[in-house]
Amino acid sequence: MTVNLAPESRGWRTFLTLWASQSLSLLATNLAWFAVTIYFTAEVYAADSQRAQLALIVGALGLLTSLPQIALAPFAGSVTDRYSRRSIMLICDAASVVIALLITLLIWHGSVSVPLLLLGILLGRVASVFHESAFEASYAMLLPDAQLARANGMMQTTYSAGAIVAPALAAIIIALPGRFENGLWGLTNGTALVMGLDTLSFVVATLVLLLLRIPSPQERPEEGQKADFWGDFNLGLNYITRRRPLLLLLLSITAINFSLAGVNLYETLLARFTLEADFVRRSLSFESGYAILTTVTSVGTLLGGLLISTWGGLKRQRLVGVFVPILLQTLAVTTMGLSHSLLLTSAALLVFGVCFPVTGAHLAAIWMSQVPREFQGRVFSVRRVLGQSSIPLSMVIFSLLSARFAPGPVVATLGAGALLVVIWAFFNPQIRRVEDRDYLDELASGGGKLEKGV
Repeated sequence: MTVNLAPESRGWRTFLTLWASQSLSLLATNLAWFAVTIYFTAEVYAADSQRAQLALIVGALGLLTSLPQIALAPFAGSVTDRYSRRSIMLICDAASVVIALLITLLIWHGSVSVPLLLLGILLGRVASVFHESAFEASYAMLLPDAQLARANGMMQTTYSAGAIVAPALAAIIIALPGRFENGLWGLTNGTALVMGLDTLSFVVATLVLLLLRIPSPQERPEEGQKADFWGDFNLGLNYITRRRPLLLLLLSITAINFSLAGVNLYETLLARFTLEADFVRRSLSFESGYAILTTVTSVGTLLGGLLISTWGGLKRQRLVGVFVPILLQTLAVTTMGLSHSLLLTSAALLVFGVCFPVTGAHLAAIWMSQVPREFQGRVFSVRRVLGQSSIPLSMVIFSLLSARFAPGPVVATLGAGALLVVIWAFFNPQIRRVEDRDYLDELASGGGKLEKGV
């Protein structure tokens, strides 16, 4: 089957429709995640004697968020390239409808089994990993290269807006049954309502996908032949390693992620140990001060997403759009570590947040424009595994160091280390040629045709 790899003439309209429906689903999922966290905190493990259990559950939720992404990325990338990306998204959305509906019914009837609820969350995250892989690889099938940064910026805006809106909106919905004397539809807690909205959002996303045409460069296994997932992962790995500029760029981002990806954790410990005196001077509680920091970060990310969505990003020299914002982020993190002022730390977080989607959009546009459409699922899975592999390690090391030393100097040191990596990467002559498609192909041509195991 021959697939036309050129973006469709109506690709932008299709992308906008897909983006709108998926944005609605992402918002509802953010609401559900917040509601489930509150449900565990205020309903299941509300007693003071259950603090240990609650801590374990919070840790389990964190693992359920991060580990499936890393563990399943190779399989998701292989499936994305071998089968219809539209069908993958449809199956994942339909599965999410069933999972979200079952969780809704469990909570609605008050018969929640914690292991069963965690299993439902895990299955939902698994579906999300495959959906994200197919969705990300669909951008380049619908849009020309010049629109890729704008499309990625729009998705960054969606993520940021959801992070800002979800907590307040979920809190309102959760409290809604309490406004009625006898509850609402037999409910005294609105968590089930939030989960019901999440279910409905997946229904909408599924129906919208049924109406859209999303081309896929399918590479189906021959009849009787099983898909070789590890071979596909090896293909993606070899695609990158045979193109040294892409490999060095990926390794640089992996090293930078080690220092910058833990900003949410930095916020918590800095608010608790470094900024506490300033909170007292300003008559702020820890909760209020911490809320200011997290809100400022989310607002900055939203502004950055709106900026890149409106601007569309650089059409050439996108590497500048990657490393200049990262340079500002490293300076912001270093400032956070040295600061003892709420205002200065908030300003640094605002800068960090604004730069985040600008960097992400340009970086994604480079990869999408340099990797052939038919290989993007497998190559992007390798990129995702390697690029995010340093994040759990950085969390552990930062926590251990902060347990022994003041967190401020630790954060400042990590920011300074990332700054050195940025300077080296930006002036590295190989990385500077990462957008030269002919040069990349020339580097890879010595190995012959791209095949598994090559």
